[in-house]
Amino acid sequence: MYDYLKKPFDPERLLNVLARGIEYKALKRKLSNSEKRFRQLSRATWEGIIIYDKGALLQANTQLYEMFGYTEEELVGTQIFDILLDRTTIKAMHLQSDPETIGPFEATARRKDGSRFPVEIRVKQIDYSGRSAEVAAIRDVTSNRMSLEKQLALQQKLADARRMEALGLMAGSVAHDLNNIMAGIITYPEMLLLDLPADFKFRKEIKMIRDAGKRAAAVVNDLLTLTRGTGTKTEVKNLNTLVNDYINSVEYRELYSRYPDILITSTTDPELADISCSTIHVTKSLVNLVNNAAEAAKEGGSIVITTGNRSFTKTVSGYETIEPGDYAFLQVHDNGHGIAADDLPHIFDPFYSKKVLGRSGTGLGLTVVWNTVHDHGGFLDVQSGDEGTCFTLYFPITRQQPADSPLIPSLLTCRGQGERILVVDDQENQREIARRLLARLGYQVHSVASGEEAVEFIKQHQVDLILLDMVMEPGINGCETYQRIIEHRPDQKAIIISGYSSSDDIELARKLGIQHFIKKPYTLNELGQALRLEIS
Repeated sequence: MYDYLKKPFDPERLLNVLARGIEYKALKRKLSNSEKRFRQLSRATWEGIIIYDKGALLQANTQLYEMFGYTEEELVGTQIFDILLDRTTIKAMHLQSDPETIGPFEATARRKDGSRFPVEIRVKQIDYSGRSAEVAAIRDVTSNRMSLEKQLALQQKLADARRMEALGLMAGSVAHDLNNIMAGIITYPEMLLLDLPADFKFRKEIKMIRDAGKRAAAVVNDLLTLTRGTGTKTEVKNLNTLVNDYINSVEYRELYSRYPDILITSTTDPELADISCSTIHVTKSLVNLVNNAAEAAKEGGSIVITTGNRSFTKTVSGYETIEPGDYAFLQVHDNGHGIAADDLPHIFDPFYSKKVLGRSGTGLGLTVVWNTVHDHGGFLDVQSGDEGTCFTLYFPITRQQPADSPLIPSLLTCRGQGERILVVDDQENQREIARRLLARLGYQVHSVASGEEAVEFIKQHQVDLILLDMVMEPGINGCETYQRIIEHRPDQKAIIISGYSSSDDIELARKLGIQHFIKKPYTLNELGQALRLEIS
């Protein structure tokens, strides 16, 4: 009841009471509509909204309760920020210079279940039913934070890719020249050893020169992995085979002689699926991981090499995000001192090493692993702690069947029978090396210094095979040279021989019909085998 009148009443007073009643009704309806609109707006917003006085909750919208997992009965009248926010956030709010408007600022909020999540808070003073109060808008910024983290991660990944690309360009630009230099250091000692008697006084020293050249060539090959896209031969292989071959290799015996107290064991899955891979690069990755593990392992420690199959139906987060798919994995686990948390994000960077300078390695060992895995469309994971480090390499499996391995001729059976070979190389010393090796193998040899000369030579002469350098300056490269040659002689056989070639060049050469590729520096045996396989 709003008002009353006593009989008898004054008609004028009646009119006044009626006017006030109508006005009161209109105000009440207006207030009700305003409150209704406020509730609708508060429900429509993505933010949690609370009205409080001296920290005690007076009113909140549905989103607030849903955001934090409480019911209205659990929160009304409580010291709301003591429940929802960390103490550091509350102190920060009280230290704001403007008492009427606080924020926006980010804070850490607590749900009823104890989980924490990032929020953005804005606070403003209002008049609430005739008294001063505060209204706070709280927004969950988890998705924003995740988006920002993804953006920063993407920016870092892009920066890393650009850095690797720059290093790759540098590596590719010098690799061809370095491998040409290594060819002489390896090949001439090898030819000397073939001619010298077994008891020659300096035979050991000549072998040391040759072996030093081979080690230098291996460093160049490691450097070439930075280019991400050099030509490599892939074939269907089983990781078990690569592990077994390594355990029976010279590299393994040398490692065991350096670390006789370390126990190295392998556990291979007999049902392991095949992968399509570059045998050389995957084996090199295994060697690098085991070498690192041996250096990190404690005295009397252990290294376990494991293979297996693993399938992921959704993305898996680890050292990097692993995409769904079927994989064959190669794992190397040691019980060493582990990798420091600060170092872990950088271990695959070129030349990032905590080893004593000059002790071992080139600083590219793990970079080789990283690039090899990703060049094969795979992923890797690293787990490290006080109990050691575990590297797991994931390679996509293949359903292709392994090709029949060609019968590799021995040096005794790979001699030529007077076949004519044309050597095409822009470097005189490389032509001389090839001429000497081919003559020793029993071939007739002709040589030219450019692709253009090779095309003119083939127009006038017939040869059984062309040894063709890929990168020749100035002038046309190996692919274009061969393309012009087969216009005149469609069945002409050729072998690419180069210190550095991109995968695109190698793929083009294969499409043109060239099947064999020899990497400089090469040995007499490698050259002889490739020639016999191609000619026969």
